[in-house]
Amino acid sequence: MRIGLVGYGAWGRMHAGAIARIPDLSLAAVMCGSDASARAAAADLPGVAVYRDLANLLGDRSVDLVDIVVPNHLHAAMALAALDAGKHVLLEKPMATTLADAERVVAAAERSRLYLGVGLELHVSRQWARVRELIAEGAIGRLRYANLTLFRRPFRPGSGNWRVTPDRVGSWILEEPIHYIDLLPWYFRERGLPVEVTADGVPSPLGAGMYDAFTCTLRFADGAYAVFSQCVGGFEHSLMLEIAGEDGALRTWWAGAMDRTLEPDFELKLQRTGASQVEVIAVEKSGEVFELEEQLRRLVADVPRRTPLVSARDAFPGLRICLEIERALSERRAITLAWT
Repeated sequence: MRIGLVGYGAWGRMHAGAIARIPDLSLAAVMCGSDASARAAAADLPGVAVYRDLANLLGDRSVDLVDIVVPNHLHAAMALAALDAGKHVLLEKPMATTLADAERVVAAAERSRLYLGVGLELHVSRQWARVRELIAEGAIGRLRYANLTLFRRPFRPGSGNWRVTPDRVGSWILEEPIHYIDLLPWYFRERGLPVEVTADGVPSPLGAGMYDAFTCTLRFADGAYAVFSQCVGGFEHSLMLEIAGEDGALRTWWAGAMDRTLEPDFELKLQRTGASQVEVIAVEKSGEVFELEEQLRRLVADVPRRTPLVSARDAFPGLRICLEIERALSERRAITLAWT
C-alpha cells in the first residue's frame, strides 16, 4: 500500500519513519506546508515525491491512502478533499475543531465507502487497551469511578506556533486530552455515554479555549462518574489512571522525560473480583511511538476490509465531549448531553 503523507513536521516525521519500518507499506509522496519542510523531506526521503500543494498529492495516482498529519484546523477540509479524490484516509485527531465539520467528515466517510480511520492510537496500546480488555472480562465488575490525570511540561509550539494559536489548534483539550477523554466512554461503554459534563480550569493568557490546567467530570445515567485532569504547567510527562468497579479495582501509570520517549516507566496493577491480593499485569511496551506504528501496521489488513481501528463515527462522541467541556469551562455551568 502506497501512502501519501500530508505534513512533515515533528509528528509527520514520526509517521514517515514508522511507515518505512512496515514491510507492506511504502511512502509514495509527501505534501509539505513550508519550503523548509519540503527541503527536509527531499533530503530525508530520496525517491519520494515532494509536493507543496494538496491537490497535486491527491492527483498522484500512485497514492492509495492519504495520511493527514497537519495542524488541527486543517484536518476536516483535507479529509473531505481526500475522500472526494477517491483516497482512503488516516486522519490525525481531532478529526475536526467544530461539531459541524465533524458531522461532515462522518457523513462523507460513510457515503464514500472508503476507509477513514482517526488517529486515536491508544486503542491498540498494550497498556491502555489492556485496561479495556480487563473491564470487558469482568475483572473488576461494573465500573463506578475513574480518575485519569495528565501532568506534563508545556506543549511544543509547533510549526508557525500553531499549537499555541487558538484558531489553529482549536483548544488544548482537542490537542492531547482528547486521547484520554476518548478512552473514558470506551472504558464505561456498558454504562452508556455520559449524560452530563462539568468542568473548572485555569485559563491561559494565550486566549479562549486554552487552559493551563483543567478538570472535568463525566457523569453517567446510573450515577457512575469519571474525572479527567490536565496540567500543562508541569514537567516531564506522566499519566495516572485509577478505576474502581463494584468488585475490584485497577491502577496504571506511565511516566517519561517526554511523551515520545522510547524508554518510559509504566505499570498496571489489578485487584480482581474476589481476590484478596493485588497482581501486576505484564505490559511489554507502551508509548505513543509504539502505538503509532501498530496503528499504521494495521492498515495493511484494515483498509481492504474497511474496518478502521477508530472510525469517524466511533470518534465522534469523544470529540463532542471535548467541545462540551470547552463550553462548560467558558459558561461555568454543567452541560447536559443528549445522544441520538
